[in-house]
Amino acid sequence: MDIKKRLFRLMLSGLVGVSIFGTLPQISEATPSDSFSERMHSLDKKENKAEEKLKDITLFIKETEEEAADMLKELELTAEALVSIQEEVTLLSEQIDQREEQLKSQVRAVQITGQTNNVLKFLLESESLTDVLGRLDVVNMIFSANQNLMEKQAEDKELVELKERETVQKQEEQTLLAAKLESKKVELEEQKAEQEALIASIAAEKSELAEEREAYLAEQRESERRRDELQTARAVAEEATVVSVSQPSDNQNDEVTTSSQSKTTAPANGSVVSTAHSFTGVRYLYGGSTPAAFDCSGFTSYVYSRATGKNLARSAAGQFATTQRISQSEAQPGDLIFFNQSGRVDHVGIYLGGGRFIGAQTSTGVAVASFTSGYWSRYVAGFGRP
Repeated sequence: MDIKKRLFRLMLSGLVGVSIFGTLPQISEATPSDSFSERMHSLDKKENKAEEKLKDITLFIKETEEEAADMLKELELTAEALVSIQEEVTLLSEQIDQREEQLKSQVRAVQITGQTNNVLKFLLESESLTDVLGRLDVVNMIFSANQNLMEKQAEDKELVELKERETVQKQEEQTLLAAKLESKKVELEEQKAEQEALIASIAAEKSELAEEREAYLAEQRESERRRDELQTARAVAEEATVVSVSQPSDNQNDEVTTSSQSKTTAPANGSVVSTAHSFTGVRYLYGGSTPAAFDCSGFTSYVYSRATGKNLARSAAGQFATTQRISQSEAQPGDLIFFNQSGRVDHVGIYLGGGRFIGAQTSTGVAVASFTSGYWSRYVAGFGRP
């Protein structure tokens, strides 16, 4: 047996892939007595079986994409509900302000336009029993009206608080939906890459028999590289934990500074930050990666590509896995900030300094938000430098 065939069989005997939910079946080594046709027939059967599995995965991806479309419709409905709630809150606030003015006017009316300073004096100044009864009717009417107004005032203020809580809850529901979509996207890409690696490995053995192995091996290596990259990204993302963030100091700003602790050069801060701000207001769309619409990782990857020429991974988990970990004190405007809402890294934005970041949010599109207070302060997973 020549060296080439020995090396090839050694490679095949050690080749272990993964199926869509576990380890890819090992491709068995042919015995010296196998004929070319027998070996090719065996490989054809394995290839057919693998292609059937790939069809199942493709169908599953299609079903999941349909599920994502339904979730996106839900996001749109939630956005419409938020607008409606805000309009109701605005209307109630205006009614409360108007009622406050009415209460003040009625208090002034009780004072009888300067003729008396209080209700008791107003009654004591009555000139007859008929006058007393008349004045009592006036006072009762005023007190009754004031009581009704104050009760309505309390009810509306309570309703405003309820509507505002409802708004916050809806916004958080939107953000969690986007996180689930981001996680599902990584899982599907990984599963497809795994099955493609299996098919490529079978094709590599077939091409060796037909002296066309090299092209298939290159395809196999690329599929395995993508699979390993996705698996690494997912594993790193799942290990990420929520970290504590410090409040910005009074003199903290967005100016570029150099950290002596950093092991790599800070990003092209001005270019990254200014490019990011230029897309403020662009709408959110799951899978969006152009100025027409962005999701979170689509936004950061597009900004970095345009501002620095760097190519970032196309998921929040992938960007977390492939960037240098830095602390909050080392972070410079233009670095990346990551969040963990669902048990793994599922959201990313561009750090601005001063407790703020800019990113593609489901409720606002591309906008600046705080990570030291409010919703995002509960989910910070760390900072990264590409």
